[in-house]
Amino acid sequence: MKKTIISGLTILMAAVIFGSIYLFNTSRQPLKQAEAETIAIAKETAGLTKADKFYWYNNAETYFSVVGTAQNKEPVLVIVEQEGGDVVVLKEGDYITEQQAKQIVREAKKPAELLEVRIGIEEDVPVWEVAYKQENGRLGYYVITAKDGKWVKDIENI
Repeated sequence: MKKTIISGLTILMAAVIFGSIYLFNTSRQPLKQAEAETIAIAKETAGLTKADKFYWYNNAETYFSVVGTAQNKEPVLVIVEQEGGDVVVLKEGDYITEQQAKQIVREAKKPAELLEVRIGIEEDVPVWEVAYKQENGRLGYYVITAKDGKWVKDIENI
């Protein structure tokens, strides 16, 4: 009797583990596909040779972006609109980096923790959106222009 229960529990645990792994991999598939398609577009439009980081930005529109190195060995940032496929290519000097965007938010908001940084486009302007945790534990978003880090909007106490 004990062997049957132990065998049944072992099979049940294995099924739960494998099911969880399958579910996790299946849920990440759209992200991996979007990343692969964005890198392919960046290779075509900007001569991307090495992709360093991928971003997924959602607001009024959805944008996928990749930061990397172009054929001329210069850093490049490519932003692709999900609907319509419009492409914006920013070369070094045309945008501030993720690290610079984080520093601007640290100085402006003094957050308890920076959670995530994404790049996209709002009203035809490339922007960095920085999600952060406030001292009171609530969530905030600080949006700055990607060109020079100027404030666009701030959403607090979510």
